[in-house]
Amino acid sequence: MAVKWNKIAPYLEDCYQSQFRVERTAMMDKAYDAGADDDIVDTLDAIGSRIFNSVDDAKQYLASQGLIED
Repeated sequence: MAVKWNKIAPYLEDCYQSQFRVERTAMMDKAYDAGADDDIVDTLDAIGSRIFNSVDDAKQYLASQGLIED
């Protein structure tokens, strides 16, 4: 089941603002610290070892995998 974009966007945006890129490790740390639900954690985990240079690039990837919806 796809996760609403507005539920995971803050993790990607926060990661980008602090590191100027989007990567799994930083987002997963923030998600665990925030007690994010399993669907959010699973969606962020799907990024794997990929590093994105913008939030939009990460969003496009997750959408192409059917993991998010608007």
